[in-house]
Amino acid sequence: MRISIFGSGWLGKALAEELEKEYFVQVSVRTHSSFDALELPNKYLLDADNTYFSEDFYKTDVLIIAIPPRGEYIATLKKVITYLGESTHVILCSSTSVYRQKSGDVYEEDSDGITTPSLMLEAERIVQSLRPQTLILRLGGLMGHDRIAGKYSAGKALTNDTYVNYIHRDDVVSIIRLCIRKGIKARCYNVVAPIHSSKKTIYDTNAKRFGFESTGFESEVITGKRVSSARLIKELQYDFLKVDPLLFWS
Repeated sequence: MRISIFGSGWLGKALAEELEKEYFVQVSVRTHSSFDALELPNKYLLDADNTYFSEDFYKTDVLIIAIPPRGEYIATLKKVITYLGESTHVILCSSTSVYRQKSGDVYEEDSDGITTPSLMLEAERIVQSLRPQTLILRLGGLMGHDRIAGKYSAGKALTNDTYVNYIHRDDVVSIIRLCIRKGIKARCYNVVAPIHSSKKTIYDTNAKRFGFESTGFESEVITGKRVSSARLIKELQYDFLKVDPLLFWS
């Protein structure tokens, strides 16, 4: 099986390194400097100069789209889809940001009634209209390894404490690998750790664990949404590697 990963950032690179143990894997990068730095065998520079095109890269059984929603994001997705063969299976790495300001427990179907979609939700709908068999993975906040919650807000003050909807990178890689093995198509899953600790609890714990300054909170009342991964757990019979974000770095 041939797998192409469109985007070789923090997630894409880790995904490629794991999948190449089982499959023939190709990755794309956007800049010459990233191309030179990337230590993977099958890499392609797909930038604006060559209009995101490489015949070999798009001759693939599975295309995983793992780029952030920046620049001409939707235009890029449309362009990429047109280059694929009819049998290529698409996996789109989306985001729980599609739910915007919803609160309480949130499930995949809660996006159905949104009439003013975010960029990510609009992208999902466009890709699905072009490729109805697309698998949508709505990723929570990517964490783990050198990406440490609380580090980048150290010493700052935030308004409210909130529930977190984090996911460890190792689980994202594991879930994508499982979906490929099972041939999952035409589904949408929230990819979020099952336990929703509070941001303050995690930030305070990490500040002590790693020795950086704590983040302040004007209010300790916990607000926000808890994005459910119940559908993924049930349908894929998946056991999370990292269940509690509080323990992502232990």
